[in-house]
Amino acid sequence: MNRQWIYTAAPEGKLTTDIFELRKTGVPEPGPGEVLVHNRYFNVMPGNRAYMHSGPLLGELGSQAGTPMTSLAVGEVVSSNDPAFAPGDVVQAMSAWQDYVAMPAQSLAKRDGAPSVEHYIGLMGQSGYTAYVGLLHVGQPRAGETLLVTAAAGGVGSAVVQLGKIAGCRVVGVAGGPEKCAWLEQEVGADATIDYKAGNLSEQLRQTCPEGVDLFFDNTGGPVLEAALDAMKHGGRIVLCGNTAQYDSDKPMSGPKGVPLTLILKDLTMKGFACMTYAEHFSEADRDYSSWLEEGRIKPFYHVIEGLEQAPNALVGVLGGVNLGMTMVRV
Repeated sequence: MNRQWIYTAAPEGKLTTDIFELRKTGVPEPGPGEVLVHNRYFNVMPGNRAYMHSGPLLGELGSQAGTPMTSLAVGEVVSSNDPAFAPGDVVQAMSAWQDYVAMPAQSLAKRDGAPSVEHYIGLMGQSGYTAYVGLLHVGQPRAGETLLVTAAAGGVGSAVVQLGKIAGCRVVGVAGGPEKCAWLEQEVGADATIDYKAGNLSEQLRQTCPEGVDLFFDNTGGPVLEAALDAMKHGGRIVLCGNTAQYDSDKPMSGPKGVPLTLILKDLTMKGFACMTYAEHFSEADRDYSSWLEEGRIKPFYHVIEGLEQAPNALVGVLGGVNLGMTMVRV
């Protein structure tokens, strides 16, 4: 029997689990050139919710009602009709939320060498790659700079905080609530934190970044982005990675207001990026993460949720900010 989660209808307002349906089907048979994979882990990111918005920008990438949900997955080959893969191989691919999936061999990446399979969803998966290329290749941090990171307790943010420290930056993390802020400082290694739920963001930014922000890695957009623009140093850089402040809504906010003039007067650079644009650097990320893990320079913070049946709850939880680090579902 093969369980699969179907996305049945676009959410109205905040995401709820009732738009998902767990169905049971037979295990698929791989066709010519295909591989049958038993999925073991799925990643769960706020971006899953972003693809539920309709509009021409997403196009075919958007989630389609009546089809299975998809995420990056790691699994084990059960049978193969391609000589490049054999039963028992560990593989990584974008996959449907289901136990077994038959997919073309060219859509699979064979993975081995990591001390834990979880790393292929975590640091050596979508969240880790996004942090790596976004900070190191787009942001290009320099030692001695002040780096501001929003959603710093999340999957991408917690990796960016650590990468910023490795690069020699003073790192300030923004998170929601005193518990998350304490975790960021005590466990992840942030030099200082800002609790956006405590209000008065502008004053908190002045206190924690008295000389201004050189590099801003933004995962949230919304009011935090607006406040941070005023804290940027002349000639600062802004990396736009995510927009979590607006994902879980059918009525996105307008703004930030006054962005063009702020960019002009402060000579700021603001750049968005798509992780897959930098896929040529993923093997480099694997090598660096492996070395840093072995040396103890970076810690994996994984929020593992047990059972495929919990996948919709996991996504709702991520959007509500209940996780610390990278969230994944273990099938």
